[in-house]
Amino acid sequence: MTDVIGNVTDVHKTLSYHGGKLGGWFLRMGVTALVAGTVLVFLQPDGAFEWFMIGLTLTVGAGSALYGFSRWRSPKPMLTLSPAGLRLHMEFVKTVLIPWREIHGVDSIDISGRVAGRDAYLPDVTVVLVTRAFYDRYIHVRSWLLRGPAWHMNFIPKGELMQIALHHEFLAATAAELRAAVEARWAAFRDAKPAAAESVGGGWVKRRV
Repeated sequence: MTDVIGNVTDVHKTLSYHGGKLGGWFLRMGVTALVAGTVLVFLQPDGAFEWFMIGLTLTVGAGSALYGFSRWRSPKPMLTLSPAGLRLHMEFVKTVLIPWREIHGVDSIDISGRVAGRDAYLPDVTVVLVTRAFYDRYIHVRSWLLRGPAWHMNFIPKGELMQIALHHEFLAATAAELRAAVEARWAAFRDAKPAAAESVGGGWVKRRV
């Protein structure tokens, strides 16, 4: 885990997991869309709708490629584990600190669903469980556009709790390594009293360049 600072089992060390793998995924998808759009241009389609779809494909492809390249070259932490809690960074949306005392369990689950019209299956994903009240106050985003098409695969209801998925496939960690790091810190700090300067939750953040 070359992007991790500290030791997985040393609970007093901070671990930072960057999104370089996710950036690579966006880069590949963007390049694929650009190639597809370019091929369609050479086919010289008729009609305004066809040209609109080509323009949309090229625009989305360019945006995805640029975003993916920037995150691949200069990855930023998507997940940080520290004695204060679990800090989850959602690009363009918000950064949330979840104190360990607010976590009611750590588990591994298989997640399946549809994203952008395609079936997705993600096995052995580490999740942390928080109350619906905590989720509603600090995590939930009202805007469908900001939530994006994969929100339901990141935040999964379970009775009166919400499961927050920590997707190791986007981070430089295996499922076992990530769960061990999370579980060790939760066990060590879940009964800790709040620090005087602790800032729970998060807010809207601007993109950092």
